[in-house]
Amino acid sequence: MTMTQEMLENLKKLTEREQKYFRMMWPKSGVLYITAKPGVAKSAISRSIASKMNFFYSDIRLSMVDETDVGLYPNVSSIEIDQFDGSKSVVKCLDFVVPRWAIEANKRPTIIHFEELNRASLPVRNAALQILLERAIGVDFKFNDNVLFIASGNLGDEDGTDVEEFDAALNGRLIHVSHTLGAQEWIDNFAVDNVHSDIVSFIKNYPDYLYKKAEEDRAYASPRSWTFLSDFISNNFGRKCMTKEYLPYLEQIAFSYIGKSAKRFLQYCQDLVNINLDDVLNNYPKIKDELERFNRDKKSELLQTLRERDLTKLNDKQVNNLIGFLKSIGPDELTAYLLFLVDANLDISDMKINFILKSFKETLAKIKALNHKNANPS
Repeated sequence: MTMTQEMLENLKKLTEREQKYFRMMWPKSGVLYITAKPGVAKSAISRSIASKMNFFYSDIRLSMVDETDVGLYPNVSSIEIDQFDGSKSVVKCLDFVVPRWAIEANKRPTIIHFEELNRASLPVRNAALQILLERAIGVDFKFNDNVLFIASGNLGDEDGTDVEEFDAALNGRLIHVSHTLGAQEWIDNFAVDNVHSDIVSFIKNYPDYLYKKAEEDRAYASPRSWTFLSDFISNNFGRKCMTKEYLPYLEQIAFSYIGKSAKRFLQYCQDLVNINLDDVLNNYPKIKDELERFNRDKKSELLQTLRERDLTKLNDKQVNNLIGFLKSIGPDELTAYLLFLVDANLDISDMKINFILKSFKETLAKIKALNHKNANPS
C-alpha cells in the first residue's frame, strides 16, 4: 500500500523522530516497540504523529484492562455444517466478540497504541500480541491496511517498574527502539506550545531537571509531571500569568507533582519574582548590587531571556542599562552573547545594536583575532 499525496504532504509536518516512527509502522511488517522511562512522552509522540498525519488515535493501556477489552470475550454461536452422509447438523461454535474500538478503527486511518505491553497480565498480553502480530481478532475479523500499530513498554529495574521479559521468539517479531527525549527536543516539539513559559525557561536553563528520579521517589520530575504542573498553573491562573500570582500556591503543591525537583524550581521562581529582565533594562543601577548576590545561573537565565528580546525596540535608557549588565557578566558568557548578536542575522546597521557592539569593540577584536589564528594555525 503506497502513501497518498495527502499523506506525503502530512509527512513533512512530522519531526525527524516522528517521521522515523511512522515509516517503521507503515510497512506493517513487524511491530514497532518503543521502550523508555515512565513519563517520557511515549504516548505524546504517538498522539502527535496521528494528529499531524490526520489519523484517528486509539490508546489502550494494557496494564489497566482485562483480556475481554482486547478481543478475548467469548461468544458461543450455532452453525450448520455438512456431514459425510450428505445430511446437515447444527453445532455450537466458540469464537470471540470483536471490541467496538476495533470496528471503529477499520472505518478510517487509525493508529492503535498498545501501552505497557511488558506490564500486562499474561492473558492480556497474549491477546494483544495476536492483534499486533496477526492483525486479527479470532478467525473472522481482520484489520484493514489503514490501521497501524505501535506498542510501548517500560524499562524494568532501570526505571523501577515490574515488567515481564519476552523470549527470543517474540523479541524477533518486535522492532525494538529505545525511546529517549532531550530537553531541547521536548521544548521545541511540545513544550513551547503546551507548557507554561516559566517551566519552559527553567528546563531550558536546567535541562537535567527534565527527568530526575531517585529510586525511592514516588513523585518525580518527568516531561509528564512537568506538563501536569503546567496545567495546574495555566488552568488556575492563566497561561500567561506572572510568577508572583501562582508562587504561593506552588510552594504548597509543587512537591506533589515533581518531588524533590520542586526545591530547585521554587528557588528559580522566587528569583524570577525578585528580579527579571525588565528590571535589568529599566532599573539596572538600582538592582545592580542585588543582582550581584545571585549566582552565575541567574545571570545565565537573564541572558537566555535576552536572546529572545528584540533589541531594536529598546529605548536609549534600556540600551545603556543593557550595556551595564553585559559588563557585569563573565568573559565567556559575554563572548557567547556577542557572537550571538553577530551571528543571529540581526540588522547590525541598526543604531542600537551597532552601539551595543561598539561598546565591546575590544572584546570583539580579540574574538576576531582568535578566529583568524584558529583558521590559520601556521
